[in-house]
Amino acid sequence: MNNIFFRIYSSLKNRKLYTIGFLLLLFSILLFFATKLNFEEDISKIIPQSKETQTLNKVLNNTDFSDKIIINISAKDNGNSDDLITYAEEIIDSLKTHCSDYILNIQGEISDDDMVNTLDFVYNNLPLFMEEEDYQYLKKVALTDSLESVVNNNYKTLISPTGFIAKKTIRKDPFGLSFRAIKKLEDLKLTDNFDIYNGFLFTKDKNNLLIFIKPKLPTNETDANTVFVNKLYSISDALNEKFKKTANSEYYGSTVIAVANANQIKKDIKYTVSIALFVLIAILIFFYRKLLVPILLFVPTVFGALMAMVSLSLIRDEISAISLGIGSVLLGITLDYSLHILTHYRNNSNVKQLYKDVTKPI
Repeated sequence: MNNIFFRIYSSLKNRKLYTIGFLLLLFSILLFFATKLNFEEDISKIIPQSKETQTLNKVLNNTDFSDKIIINISAKDNGNSDDLITYAEEIIDSLKTHCSDYILNIQGEISDDDMVNTLDFVYNNLPLFMEEEDYQYLKKVALTDSLESVVNNNYKTLISPTGFIAKKTIRKDPFGLSFRAIKKLEDLKLTDNFDIYNGFLFTKDKNNLLIFIKPKLPTNETDANTVFVNKLYSISDALNEKFKKTANSEYYGSTVIAVANANQIKKDIKYTVSIALFVLIAILIFFYRKLLVPILLFVPTVFGALMAMVSLSLIRDEISAISLGIGSVLLGITLDYSLHILTHYRNNSNVKQLYKDVTKPI
C-alpha cells in the first residue's frame, strides 16, 4: 500500500503545475456544490432525531399555546392601571405598524365585538347551559308583574347610552338567559388571579397587564424570528423610556427563548472556534518555526469539510447551521492526521520511508 501512495506522490511532484490547477479546480467544484446546501436555524435539529423526538416536535409545532409570546406590562411605584392601559394601547399600535409581517393576531384588548360574539355563541348553545333553576326563573318571570318589570328594565337600557350596543342582545334575549349562562362559565375558570378592566386582562392586584401575540412563523424558524424579536425589543425599549416612571414591559415565550438560545449557541461557537484556531496556529508556528506550515495543516481539514457538505447536499435539502457549527469541535481531530504526517516528515525527510512508516498504522 505504501508503494501506491509513493507512486502517486512522485507522479504529482513531477507535474506540480497541473497538480495545483487540479486542486484549485477540485476545491472550486466542491465549494460550488457546498453552497447549494440550504441552512436552517432550527435549534431542535441539534437533538438526535428519533421517532419520539419527531412526534414531540410535531406536537409542539401544532399546539396553539406553545408559540405564543406574552407581553407582561408591569406598573412601577408611580404607575397605576390607567398608565398600563395607555402603555398597552401604544405597544399594540406599534406592533401593528412595525411587526404586521410577523404577527397573525394580538390578543390583548377585548372589544365590544368580542363581547357580542361571546353572547351570540352562548345564546346559540343556550340549551347546553340551562339547568333546572333557569327553567324555574322563566316560570317566575312569565308572571304578569315580573314580566312588566323585565320589560321596564329593558326599556331603560335601550334609552340609555349603552342601548346602542345592547339593543341587539335585548331583542334576541329579552329575559337575559345568555348572561345567566355566562355567569356559569365563571365556575370553569382555573384561578381568580385575573380580572378584565376596561377591556384588558389584568392581574387581581391591577399591577400587571398581559398581552398575547400569535406569531406567523413557527418557533424553530429562529433565523427569521431573530428579526422579529429584535423589533419587539426595540419597541419595548422605546416605550420603557417613554414610560420610565410609570410602567415597564418584558417578553416571554418559546419564540423569544428559541432566538436567545440560538444566538447564544452561535456566539459560543464563534468564540470557541476563534480561540481554538488562534491557539492552534500559535502553537504550530512556534513548534515548526514556519508560517506556511499551519496553512498546509488546515488544507486537509478544509477539503474534508467541503467534501462532507457536498455529500450532505446530495442526500439532504437542508441542514441546521447550528449543528454544523457544533461540528467544528472535530477541528482538532482532523488536524491530527496532518500533524501525524508532518511530525514523521520532520524526523525523517525521506518521503518513501515516510509513507512506509505511516501507511500501515493509518
